[in-house]
Formats: sequence, C-alpha cells, structure tokens
Amino acid sequence: MGGAVNLNTGQEGLRQVLGELEAEIMECMWERGTASVRDIHECLAERREIAYTTVMTVMGRLAEKGLLSRSQQGRAYLYSPAETRDSFCTGVVRSVVEGLFGGVNRPVLAHFVEHLSEEEGADLDLLAAIIDEKRRERRSSLPSA
Repeated sequence: MGGAVNLNTGQEGLRQVLGELEAEIMECMWERGTASVRDIHECLAERREIAYTTVMTVMGRLAEKGLLSRSQQGRAYLYSPAETRDSFCTGVVRSVVEGLFGGVNRPVLAHFVEHLSEEEGADLDLLAAIIDEKRRERRSSLPSA
C-alpha cells in the first residue's frame, strides 16, 4: 500500500483506513477472489440496501487506487484484489509505523514500550517474542564466516 495512510481511529479494522463501503467491498472481494460488480452488489445486498451504480463507482475508485485489478470480459469488468488481505494490512501497518516512528529515537521507543507495559503485559510479551523471532531470522540470513 503506497502513499499516506489516513486513520479514522473512531472506526475498527479496515474502516480505519478505508471508507465504510470500500471496506465492505474489499471484504467481499477477498472472500470471492474474482468477481463482477453484480457479484459484489449481491454480496452487499445481503447486508444493506445499495444501488448497483454505487457499487460500480466505488469499485472503479478502488481500481484507480490500486486496491483492485480489473480486466474487461465482454461488456463487463472482472475485478480481483490487487493483494491479499494480509498483505494489504501489513502494508498499512508498515506505513503507519514508518509515519509514526520515522527517524525514531530511544525516548520514543521507551515511551512506546512503557505504554505497552502499563496497558497490557501480554502485548509486551508479544512484542518481545516478535523481536526475538526477527533476531533469529537476521542471524540465520547472515553469511557464514
């Protein structure tokens, strides 16, 4: 996911970085893999009342943003996610972290860890496990002397 990420912290999950409808469409796309506007309209119609043209417009915008790929098949387009849900979420997290911690220094990291330890010990344990795993990966990828 390139570019700036705008967070809406009043929302949960994908809705923090995508609009409500965009997030719903992407969830339907990740469930289906490849789909037409009609397929996604049917998916959304199970949850809400929505116009076909609205779905078509938003899917076109998602393609312009690079979140969906599209190919013409006859008179219609077939869409597919440009990346997996996990890959998309990883890109969002990377972008947010780089934005928050770009040029990070020791006091910023210390504050981050202090906040984690105050809030939830399990989060601190998870962070330590992730750091240990990353260190093992780096050691194993170093050339042998």
